[in-house]
Amino acid sequence: MIGFDHVDLNVKDRERARRFFVEQLGMDVIGEGPDHTYLLMGDQVLGLHDARDGNGPTGVHHVALRVSEWTGLRSRVGRARVTITGEKERDDSRSLFLRGPEGISLELVWRPDPHVHICSHPTPVAPAPEEEDEEA
Repeated sequence: MIGFDHVDLNVKDRERARRFFVEQLGMDVIGEGPDHTYLLMGDQVLGLHDARDGNGPTGVHHVALRVSEWTGLRSRVGRARVTITGEKERDDSRSLFLRGPEGISLELVWRPDPHVHICSHPTPVAPAPEEEDEEA
């Protein structure tokens, strides 16, 4: 383990949470989708996810820890008798999902470049204003 990769939170009012983390704490929005917003601070991500129907539990959805090496990770986790609940491969990372103590959801993330976070729902960029043609 080399540190935290990201933490995902369930929130009842995502827009309010987004404004807090962006306006008060200076985080940058790197992606948004219909039910989530991803914020960047340094090379770590905070994910905000809508609580189900606005009434679901709020708080930590899962914690992702960054690992320095992917090779042999599944074997090491298995030998430790930790429950593996899933695995995912993305363009910029690979993840192994685990059930931690007291049912806490954990994700072990390996990134070839830990400074790159590709978001599957990037924030739309407003088009640049068109320059008016000057006619002589």
